[in-house]
Amino acid sequence: MLSTPWITCLWPGLSELWVRGRWTGLVWALGFTLLLNVALVSKGVWPELGNVWVRSGLWYFVLGFWLMNAGWMGFRIASGSWDAIDATIDQLYQSAQTAYLKGQWYQAEAVLLRLLRREPDDAEALLLLATLKRHTKQFDEAHQTLEKLERLDASRRWWFEIHREKQLLADREEGESEARVEASKPSTDDLGEQNAESGEPSLPEAA
Repeated sequence: MLSTPWITCLWPGLSELWVRGRWTGLVWALGFTLLLNVALVSKGVWPELGNVWVRSGLWYFVLGFWLMNAGWMGFRIASGSWDAIDATIDQLYQSAQTAYLKGQWYQAEAVLLRLLRREPDDAEALLLLATLKRHTKQFDEAHQTLEKLERLDASRRWWFEIHREKQLLADREEGESEARVEASKPSTDDLGEQNAESGEPSLPEAA
């Protein structure tokens, strides 16, 4: 699991977007980018678009925007709330991973669902949950989990793992289907018993 790099806190919204993949982080990051670009253009490219008061006002807005974000992030880090969230999620993921490695599928699934209630867009947790669903033969839910994962921006880092899991899931489904077909076929012994009961000759044995 990824903890929050401190450098991402320097750009408003980047920590929420980069680490957690939240749309609110994208909105804040784009808003700050747009405001900064407007201030730069009005200062160095087209200064005739506004008077000195407008240009100065834009830079005050940029500074205020950044200071507000810095103050909020500083408060969360100083109070420990941000690190506590990361630590709790990390602990839950490690607990789920340990249960998974021990083959305790349902215990691992319960821990992952608890984690995802707190962090619904956690890509690693969703990927592990899809793997667990495959192991427990919950194929439809495994497909749904992978589809949810693919809709996340953070899923691009896990492109190879997602496609590998989809292939493993398809192979497992195919294997289960073939096993059901084989199980539904009557064996030679069953046919012999049925023929004996009905008085019909059984199939000749190979010489």
